[in-house]
Parts: sequence; structure tokens; C-alpha cells
Amino acid sequence: MQIALFGHSGYDRTAAADSVLLNICSIIHKKKLGLYISDELFYSFSKPMQNQVREMCILFDVLPPVNLALSVGGDGTFLHTAASIGDTGIPILGINAGRLGFLADVNPDSFEEVLDEIIIGNYRIEERTLLEITTEDVTTRLDNVHALNEVAVLKQDTSSMLAIHAYINDEYFTTYQADGLVIATPTGSTAYSLSIGGSILMPTSSGIIISAVAPHSLTTRPLVVENDSRIKLQVESRSRHYLVSMDGHSHIFNERTMLEVFKANYTLKVIKRNNHTFFETLRDKLMWGKDLRT
Repeated sequence: MQIALFGHSGYDRTAAADSVLLNICSIIHKKKLGLYISDELFYSFSKPMQNQVREMCILFDVLPPVNLALSVGGDGTFLHTAASIGDTGIPILGINAGRLGFLADVNPDSFEEVLDEIIIGNYRIEERTLLEITTEDVTTRLDNVHALNEVAVLKQDTSSMLAIHAYINDEYFTTYQADGLVIATPTGSTAYSLSIGGSILMPTSSGIIISAVAPHSLTTRPLVVENDSRIKLQVESRSRHYLVSMDGHSHIFNERTMLEVFKANYTLKVIKRNNHTFFETLRDKLMWGKDLRT
């Protein structure tokens, strides 16, 4: 088995996260599995850690053909890993060295046990929907046009609210007077969309959630549309520009630019333990149904 390791490579990575990464490398090496580490991650290690890890791995700049991708960090690291994996079909296992851990939900202390389960085939793969964005604006180059969680259209500054004219399957739906609009996948239903009152969907279910950010009208409510819907947005802004965020990566667009958002033509494969369910995640991460008074 060949494994590619991804992790948070920023300056703010903690010593505890480094310890988790080193332990994971040691376990993979002990089991005589192939380990590939991205250049970006490897050179973010301290020199002593580089010396320890170097003999255990092969460095890569371009993703090699592997059987499994490990994302070690928080949900942000998982989203970065998903963007790196793209449409290769390589399944991802998320190891939580961050905080909440909806996407990266495997405890680092359980990694060796989980890896043994994967080696013998005792796991399942969930297919996750991604969103794709297109625009006719040739002056704006996007590094990535796909999002696992959400596409958010937002005010660029503190100016007046946006007027967002929304069309679904070429039919005019409504004009949102709001600070923004979030279009989320089922996976993203527990992310930004949840914080603005969007519905929670099971991550493998079908549907796209449309939720306004601070809408001007109390009659504006979140809407779940069919998975194959194509959503077009024409934005009006007093600043003449607006922001588009795809899983946290932002771009500035001119208000004349119309966006189209729709389901991507490939899915992301996520590895889950057979004894772990989404409902368990809701109970553990969101304290679902807990009475905080007791």
C-alpha cells in the first residue's frame, strides 16, 4: 500500500501536531508501507524532525499514484487535501489534530488501529458531492473551481448589502437583499451554512443548500434544491465588486460577472470506519440533544 501524507504546513502548527505527524510516519514505516510526503509539508518540519522522517518517506511535488491520502490536522487541512487530490479518485482519511473535526474525525491515538482495519479492507467509502463554479469573466483566473463545503458570495467591504438575483435552472427565483449567499453541499451543511441557519443534511444525501447571510427580509429562509440544479447569480453592489469564497479561498469579482454554481462531475471519496456514523458525529461534535443545564 502506498500512502500520501498531507498536513498543516503553516508557521502556527503546534508541537503536539508535530508529534502526531511523527508518530504517524513511524507507524507507516513500521508496517513497511510506502510513504510519500509533499515537499511543502516536509520542509515545514524542524531540522531535527526532517532528519527523523527523511529515511521513512519519499518527497513529492506532483501527487504520485497512491492508494490512500492521509490528512492530518483540522477540517481546513482536510479541505486543502481534497483540493490537492482533485478528481484522481484517491480516498482520503482525516486524522484530527485540530479542534472540531467534522471531516477529520479519526483520533490520532486510534490511527494504528484504523490503519490495520484499512489494510484488511474493514472500512467503507463515502462519496461526497462537490460544487463547481464557472464564470464568463476571463480576466479573473481561479486556481481551483471546486468546493467540498460551500461557495459563498459576500460583501467585499463594509458597504451596503448586496442584491443577489438568483436563477435556478434558468428560471428566476428571487433577489436576495443580504450580506451574502452561501451555497453548500451536504458535507458543508455542518460548516458555514449551519452558522447562518442552513439545514443539516446527511453528508451522502442528495441536495444543495442555499442560505442567505443576514437577509434584509424575515421571509427569506434556507432552501434545499435538487442535486442537479444549476444556480446562476447576478450580483449588484455599491462598491461595484463582490467576494466569492470557495472553501475559504477568496476571489474578487466585478459586479457585472455572472456566476453559475452546480454539482461537479466527480465525487470525493472519504474513508470511514464501519463502526462510526454521522449521527455519532452530531452527538459528539454538536452535543446534539444534550441538556447543558445538567
